[in-house]
Amino acid sequence: MNEIELKARVKDKAAVEKKLNSFAAFKHAVTRDDTYFKSPSVKAKKIRIRQETEDGKVRWFLTYKKKENKKSSDGTLTEVNEELETEIEDPKPIATYFLDSDFTVDLTKHKEILGWTFEGANLELCNVPPLGWFLEIEILTEKNDDDAVQAAQKKLKELLLKAGLTADDIEEKYYSQLLKEYYK
Repeated sequence: MNEIELKARVKDKAAVEKKLNSFAAFKHAVTRDDTYFKSPSVKAKKIRIRQETEDGKVRWFLTYKKKENKKSSDGTLTEVNEELETEIEDPKPIATYFLDSDFTVDLTKHKEILGWTFEGANLELCNVPPLGWFLEIEILTEKNDDDAVQAAQKKLKELLLKAGLTADDIEEKYYSQLLKEYYK
């Protein structure tokens, strides 16, 4: 599955939440704790183990993403990712294997999320300590050819505006970059 995503900084969480409630269906409140592993000898850039907690229920996922940034015709940068993910019962064997191999923990990230859906898009209002609040808008597609990407980019931009944000609010850096810059 391919995810086409736009991320924007949120200065006024209450205002954006109010806008989202006016047009989108609330889906859930969830927390996600991610641990990213990297290896100097493995071609794949990073592999993630995620703990997702919703209504007291904990689930674990192993994810590998092939990430790419693409500009839309109006110059807006969006992420176009091929995401390969599977639910796992227990992360300990995999994490232990990684650490016993030449993998190291590259980054950890915590997100507190309020999620909505609207016309096939997922909209998540995310608190990423210590970075603050962001709105992530994501559309999943089977294809990531130019036509599919351009159609999704157009819809992402429309939803950004509908949520009360502008192109100036778009954050082009990955969270990993922002967190590394913050902790330098």
